[in-house]
Amino acid sequence: MKQLQELTLFDKFLFDETMDIPEAHEAVLQIIFGDDNLKLLTPAQTEKEIRTVPWLRSIRLDVYAIDQEKRIYNTEAQRAEKKERSRFYQSLIDSSLLEPGAINFNQMNDTCIIMITPFDLFGEGRYQYTFRSRCDENPALSMEDGAIRIFLNSHGKNPEEVSPELTEFLKYMESTDAVLA
Repeated sequence: MKQLQELTLFDKFLFDETMDIPEAHEAVLQIIFGDDNLKLLTPAQTEKEIRTVPWLRSIRLDVYAIDQEKRIYNTEAQRAEKKERSRFYQSLIDSSLLEPGAINFNQMNDTCIIMITPFDLFGEGRYQYTFRSRCDENPALSMEDGAIRIFLNSHGKNPEEVSPELTEFLKYMESTDAVLA
């Protein structure tokens, strides 16, 4: 068992306790999106469970919040190399957004799944990988379905492509005794 001073933000306990502070989670989202105007409408909910029916698999989200635009955020600190987990999380969050029998799927909130990892899931040395639905035949053509998946890598090698605040935050995820600028 780790001592408290040995924990980093990649440890579930410390991540959840920190993100449970509304200003902390809001600040993290502002850094990731580069938007100081992003404001959370609801306090972050840590360990939020989403279950569709009792006999199917449920999920427990690290941090769940909704912003002033009614966009839903799921922020995860992941030590396991399981990028496919984001697809399952996205599907269960989406399935919980409409009432049974609803026929207008345009009423679904925009959602953003954020996976923060201490490794590079895609092997390109980037701090940030952002995925939206795009057409293979015409990459300029976007689905515009409101779903975004962001994978953050604390070991990126392209600081010129992201904000200094994001690289500092990702370093801080691994070493919470680091001094932030």
